[in-house]
Amino acid sequence: MTAALPPPAAPPDPGQPVTPELVFREYAPRIYHIARRMLGNDADAEDVTQDVLVQVIRKLDTFRGDAQLSTWLHRVTVNAALAFRQKRANRQKRETNDADTDAIEAADGPVNRWNVGPDEPVLAAEQAAVIEGAIGGLPTPFRDVYVLADVEGLPNQEIADLLGLSVPAVKSRLHRARLRMRDALAPHFEGGIAS
Repeated sequence: MTAALPPPAAPPDPGQPVTPELVFREYAPRIYHIARRMLGNDADAEDVTQDVLVQVIRKLDTFRGDAQLSTWLHRVTVNAALAFRQKRANRQKRETNDADTDAIEAADGPVNRWNVGPDEPVLAAEQAAVIEGAIGGLPTPFRDVYVLADVEGLPNQEIADLLGLSVPAVKSRLHRARLRMRDALAPHFEGGIAS
């Protein structure tokens, strides 16, 4: 089971100048968390985090401040994770299996309510590990949308732009991801205590 990840650091003071030290100190954990959730393992997330930090440091002087630094870093991280995944897929000469998508689409059904609210402010470490495991078990297209929407809190239009999808496609994948998450987590939360 995947270990629970600590929460990312709070954003820095908006008046603070953007320096490489600031990026490393304040944003490296968030970059790692996004990459970890998108790629599903620590080693790949560490590689992508390192690549993103190197890219950001090289291009820091080109950051004009038109958007928030965190938005720019989200975009760079998502693009780096997607590029890493594509390189890995090309290197291993694997194609996405359409049968997985068909099986997932057939899995839509009634959703049972949880006895324990999923949005409790503090999750026990075991519950966090169960949730991380469920996120890691999502098929890649659904995991990307789920992480960006429900974990990172990005709006559907921004997710569509980042992933090169239409907004309806984002909504559809997010709905299916949420159903799969609910199915994966329901056995752990229906009794009121994670097992």
